Amino acid sequence: MTSVRRPRARPILLWLCVTAALLANVAVVSAAEPGKSLADELPRIPPVEATKTLSTFHLERGFQLELVASEPLVASPVDACFDENGRMYVAEMRDYPFSWEPTKLNPRGGGKKDAGVICLLEDTNGDGKFEKSTVFADKLTWPTSVCCYEGGIFVLAPPHLWYLKDTDGDGVADVRKIVLSGFNRDNVQAVTNSLKWSLDNRIVFAAGRNGGNLLHDGKKVFSIRGQDISFNPATLELAAITGGEQFGLSFDDWGNRFVCNNSNHIEQVVLEDRYVRRNPYIAVSDTIRSIGKEGPAAPVFRRSPPEPWRVVRTRRRVSDPAVLRTLPHTEQFAIGYFTSAAGVTIYRGDAYPADFRGNAFIGDVGGNLVHRKTLTRNGPLFTAVRADDNTEFIASTDNWFRPVNFVNAPDGTLYIIDMYRETIEHPFSIPDDIKAHLDLESGDRGRIYRLASPGFRRRTPPRLGALPPSELVRLLESENAWQRETAQRLLVEQQARTVAPALEIPAKHSSTSLGRLHALYTLQGLDRLSDDLLTFAISDADPRVRAHAIRLSEPRLKSSAQLFDAAARKTDDADGLVRFQLALSLGEAPPEATVAPLARLAHHIQGDELLRTALLTSVAHNADQLARRLLADESFLHESAASGFLAELAAIVGTQADSAKAIGLLQTVFSAKMPELQAALLQGFAQGLGRRGSSLAQFLHEHGSETGLGHSAAAVFKRATETAADQTRGQTDRITAIRLLAFGPYAEVAPVLTSLLSPQTPPELQAAAIAALANQDNARVGRQLLAGWKSFGPAIRRDVIDAVLHKPVRLGDLFQAIEAREVSRSEIERDVKQLLMNHPNTAIRRQARTLFASDLSGDRGKIVAAYRPALAQPGKAERGRDVYERRCATCHRFGNSGHAVGPDLVSVQNKSPADLLIAILDPSREAQPNFIAYNVVTAQGTVYSGIIAAESAAGVTLRRAEGKEDKILRNQIEEIASTGKSLMPEGLEKDISSDQMADLIAFIKSPAAGSSR
Repeated sequence: MTSVRRPRARPILLWLCVTAALLANVAVVSAAEPGKSLADELPRIPPVEATKTLSTFHLERGFQLELVASEPLVASPVDACFDENGRMYVAEMRDYPFSWEPTKLNPRGGGKKDAGVICLLEDTNGDGKFEKSTVFADKLTWPTSVCCYEGGIFVLAPPHLWYLKDTDGDGVADVRKIVLSGFNRDNVQAVTNSLKWSLDNRIVFAAGRNGGNLLHDGKKVFSIRGQDISFNPATLELAAITGGEQFGLSFDDWGNRFVCNNSNHIEQVVLEDRYVRRNPYIAVSDTIRSIGKEGPAAPVFRRSPPEPWRVVRTRRRVSDPAVLRTLPHTEQFAIGYFTSAAGVTIYRGDAYPADFRGNAFIGDVGGNLVHRKTLTRNGPLFTAVRADDNTEFIASTDNWFRPVNFVNAPDGTLYIIDMYRETIEHPFSIPDDIKAHLDLESGDRGRIYRLASPGFRRRTPPRLGALPPSELVRLLESENAWQRETAQRLLVEQQARTVAPALEIPAKHSSTSLGRLHALYTLQGLDRLSDDLLTFAISDADPRVRAHAIRLSEPRLKSSAQLFDAAARKTDDADGLVRFQLALSLGEAPPEATVAPLARLAHHIQGDELLRTALLTSVAHNADQLARRLLADESFLHESAASGFLAELAAIVGTQADSAKAIGLLQTVFSAKMPELQAALLQGFAQGLGRRGSSLAQFLHEHGSETGLGHSAAAVFKRATETAADQTRGQTDRITAIRLLAFGPYAEVAPVLTSLLSPQTPPELQAAAIAALANQDNARVGRQLLAGWKSFGPAIRRDVIDAVLHKPVRLGDLFQAIEAREVSRSEIERDVKQLLMNHPNTAIRRQARTLFASDLSGDRGKIVAAYRPALAQPGKAERGRDVYERRCATCHRFGNSGHAVGPDLVSVQNKSPADLLIAILDPSREAQPNFIAYNVVTAQGTVYSGIIAAESAAGVTLRRAEGKEDKILRNQIEEIASTGKSLMPEGLEKDISSDQMADLIAFIKSPAAGSSR
């Protein structure tokens, strides 16, 4: 092989691994041998030379790996792309893991500055391997991704997005233009990455989790946080899109987008931000769904041994003799769960057996393996299932194998990008004395492999750059996605509009659904897509083509009656994907025309939460009309999903400052004959009014007389009061009535509601009464809620505290009750104390710290040290379950128990007992950003606290204990701020003894507990 002389560097890719995948179901450790120094215990792991590396792999289904490039041609590769002539551009992150400037996780700075490289690999003799490597561009910082465009490439190298191009043919970029700047570099685990072409002729990339204030030519474009980015490469028009995960982004053949983070190996983007943001009156959560059937942190299996430094670190932390046993490392064994997922990629080639098409491949860089998933669609949502039982598709015995990314290649195969390095771990989590014996920058090597199926015969891919437009049109029907995408890209780049008539033929009559799809999107990119062709495609035989045709019609739905009518006829389409897309797309049509088709679609929302949400995004201007139409539809009203959906429509109407719409809806509500519907609609309407600082009582006072609403409301509340107090009525009827009383006049409803807060009242009725009373805006509510404290059970007490916490004015009543010993300090749960002691209101925070002075966090390190002897105790898992259920289940799911707020405890089973001890007693020490608590204060003074479960352009969703969620519209947020603390409270040592800690850790580590999942 020959190579152009190039500098050598030694970086790694850190963000791929929050904590490396540890060992087996039990920690693999060994006792220190007497007289051995730390240096003796930490021998360097030698690399396997490239000529011998293939012998380290085990693959399933008879597949093999072919080495197509290695050092010195490539070093620390993290991404790659092929141009139209089969040349491969590779992003080399040689400056990893340390930033050159001080950052939060690297306060000393000192990393290599501008050491990143883009290399250009070429196969000069046609043997399917790369012989030539040229430094296409250097002096870049943290280059993470490359993407071809117009003879050059876009390159992500935070803080910049570059465009680089070679105009004189020497293989070196002479055009270097900064397209965007401002991507933050605080956390190398969270940098922007994964440039990918999308079907709609745009480039999409993952913006990561660092955020930033983006600039173009020195002018601010927008701020980014918790989103990804899409841009038109020709015009550089940008848009924020749903996203915000970590390293990895991939499309399938049909434009579905998949992402991942370290401990959630495969997720699907199901709702795009552009749909959500057009209705500012709803707060949507779960726009990204975890789709792995085995859970976010699925089990993985490895063949490589534990690295010596991990053994030493674990031995230091573990005193339990049981973990001193070792396992035979020549055998396959479970290491636990994904903790370093990276590079999720959908295979889209044509070189493998048919059952591989559409499979997902994910690297686990800490486990030295590649995991494979099969994907099954149900409507718009996929389920991903392990493809290889009790094994991994690819696993290596070489600890240096780091599969960070994958590329669909021109020859129809999948290429594996191996960063190949000795150590992958966050430097911050390695003790300094151990770190002194490691070379965290040992990254001057790199490998790229071709994954070959049994009997694979290499094909020479066509050089698309030399083909005329007519030949490119033919390739839109190829079974190879790289050929289809590249042909479409070239036609659009060239603006080859002369082939538009030829494109209409496959758009209608191609024998392949994907051929029809690409023809449509190519015509869109050429601005030659006609209404007639879209109308034809809306009735395509393939539901996926139908859905895309409806989506492509969106810009024309206001002007083309032909397209609107064609789309509207699909309300009862047999495929849920088509109905889902129609519900989204109708939001782009004239509001008055969409009421009927939206109402028809509403009949399909039972059991289809995504369709329900899609409908809500489309009713910003006609929610009142849709609600009234559905209230007149007897068949809809008898569906179980009716009341909830109508309540959401009513909330939208209440939020809008349009009295005429509100009056019209309320008149319909008060005339309804179903009390449960009245309760649901009034609750939604009142919630909407509250968002804009009003209330139902105030609204009725202002508009009740002239409209007759006051008289109607009085009659409804009178009947509800009688029903709520009537002990002969069924519990369901009484709860419905109590919910109505939440909106009645305080003086009339308070006596009934407070009378229900007694030991003689069933807990379900008490809970309903607390919620109704909490909704009243009266100064006496706080004292009334707390009056029966001593008789309340644990669940009711938490409901009372929730009701008090949301209204700061009621906290004075709580503090007085504590001072008067009507409520014991010990009866306030620890997460509530932490919330109060970090409250955004200074006076409340000060008073809480005075009251709970004994609960203020001490020296966490000393507390952890005091509990270390518990690690040597033989804990009892059965007793540990009791501790879990009393102290942990409100926020942690384990198997089928508990609530999914913090991390699923199954996903931390592979942590050592010492690591678990730290996580329990010092939860904020290494808390992930997505488990940090936030306070949100609304314009009305209501305070919400919890982790950010979801956020969109329209709103924020906070999740708190017991999985309860609060959805807050952005236009109602006065202040949002991080507490800097994990939602998990400090101070659990006051509730859990040393013996109980041993039991709890034994329960978490027990195989039976994990298998219950």
